[in-house]
Amino acid sequence: MKYRVLGKTGLKVSILGFGGIPLRRISDKEAIDVLNRALDLGVNFIHTSITYGDSAYKIGQVIKERRNECFLAVKVGGRTEKEAKENLKKSMKALKVDKVEIAELPINATAFSQVMGSNGAYIAFQKAKQEGIIDFIGVTSHDVDFLNDAISTKAFSNLITPFNYAANTARTKLLSFAEELNIGFIAMKTLGKGGLPHVPQALRYVWNHSIHTAIVGMNKLSEVEENVATANNFQPLTKEEENQLQKIAEEVIKANRLSSSGAVY
Repeated sequence: MKYRVLGKTGLKVSILGFGGIPLRRISDKEAIDVLNRALDLGVNFIHTSITYGDSAYKIGQVIKERRNECFLAVKVGGRTEKEAKENLKKSMKALKVDKVEIAELPINATAFSQVMGSNGAYIAFQKAKQEGIIDFIGVTSHDVDFLNDAISTKAFSNLITPFNYAANTARTKLLSFAEELNIGFIAMKTLGKGGLPHVPQALRYVWNHSIHTAIVGMNKLSEVEENVATANNFQPLTKEEENQLQKIAEEVIKANRLSSSGAVY
């Protein structure tokens, strides 16, 4: 497995991250087998949220025995300090842990002033950090322009946003600024929620850039094996492959299957 340092966090994360959403669609046993296999193969970055059904609970079944083998990033909702504190507590309980490396605020431009205000969710995260419950505070959004403004405050250690070969607004508008600020860059929807063809090339496209990890939803052992193999054998795209992906992206966009968030349906 290849690893990159997640910006100013200093965490050495696998370029292939584990996205927890699809675990809600499979049994406990299947989820445990899938996640254990990912950890066995060197995947050490796990992303989840209590808003993803029972994903966090299933992940907790595995990491209670393997906590020192992975970094946890958890999306925690809530606009007020009270809401965020309660949701963080629920997240920890589901995961069966007493701390997580990264807690992420899912926010947008409209809610930003409230979240960052005197009684806002950010205060809850700051206090949790002081208490050793979390190590770093991240931000997640589909709005690239907003993320530029958010990270300019230097209040966040990392960000998570859609990034794929058919919807690469983040590449043109956000990537270089995040790199300048040494912000950890986590790519999501790298496969367009499973709607993009040519999975290995899609992952290689993302890893071609200065993102640090790409979280990919996996709920089958075969998916874990295939994606890990792609990560292990990662080589930059050739010019011919780049041109091929560009043509595919144009077809996807023309077919109106690409949402503004970067997800293909």
